[in-house]
This record gives sequence, C-alpha cells and structure tokens, in this order.
Amino acid sequence: MQVRMLEKEFDGILSSLKSLVYEYNSKIKQYNVYLKPFHVVYKNGKKYIYIGKYWYKLEKFNGKLKWIYLGKTKPMEQLPDPPQLPEITIVKDETSYTFDDSLLNQLDRYRGF
Repeated sequence: MQVRMLEKEFDGILSSLKSLVYEYNSKIKQYNVYLKPFHVVYKNGKKYIYIGKYWYKLEKFNGKLKWIYLGKTKPMEQLPDPPQLPEITIVKDETSYTFDDSLLNQLDRYRGF
C-alpha cells in the first residue's frame, strides 16, 4: 500500500535509512566498495530516491573522487550482508513523499519506529 507523508514527517525516516547504509559502509570500508547511501533521479518534475540499491567503488582521478558503478548485487561474496531494506522507490513531489508501507515495516525491525 502506498503511503504519503509530509516532508517534515519523512525526514526522520530518510535519515534513519541513510544511517543504516552509512553504518554498513563503515563496516566494509576495507574492501573498498560501498553501498551507495542514496541515488536521486529527477524526472517529470518529481524526485525519485533509491536507498541502498546500488554498489559502487570509489576511485580517485585527478584529485577528485569518482563513483564507479558495480551493479545491484553484492560485488564480493566475503562481504557481510547489507541491511535488508525493501527495494522500493521513494517519490518526492513539492511538499510530500510517497512510498510503499513495507519501508515502515522494515524500519520497525531495525529501529523500533
């Protein structure tokens, strides 16, 4: 079921989601690969947000960091399993976010929302 929340309400949820990915990335930094915390696509006046969906490797080119895309699946078998976030799209319009309620159910397991 789709849920709509105002921006102020959803900011805390979005921060919690990002935190889960940041914590995971800090555990795997020795492998030099990362689960991208969030990916944003702009289309038709809306903002589509994907959390923890894509794997990347960071490399330095000419003093700048560059994200090298590795795919949607865990790139190395020896990596610990990432947080079990539902593969959903979060849609932001002018004043609110729309997303599947499975996201809230999954966060309940991690944070006790």
